[in-house]
Amino acid sequence: MKRTLTLLLGLLVLTVLAIPAFHSVFAKPVPPAHPEYHDAINDLRNARKHLEKALDDGYGHRDRAMRAIDGAIKECEEAAQVLH
Repeated sequence: MKRTLTLLLGLLVLTVLAIPAFHSVFAKPVPPAHPEYHDAINDLRNARKHLEKALDDGYGHRDRAMRAIDGAIKECEEAAQVLH
């Protein structure tokens, strides 16, 4: 009787210790941190490239838009860092 109880207790301990291992095997992969910010950064960089290629400066509007994009990229990068 005592041997059976010891065996059951041992199995219980092993089961409890194995739960984290099983959880990590069957857990879903973690998605990248805040993909919306990373997508926005990529889109802003793409927009900046388009403005750089523009033939006309739009009476200074292109330069102001590019500075605004640079600021937006910086803000998004900082937000992604803070939220990570």
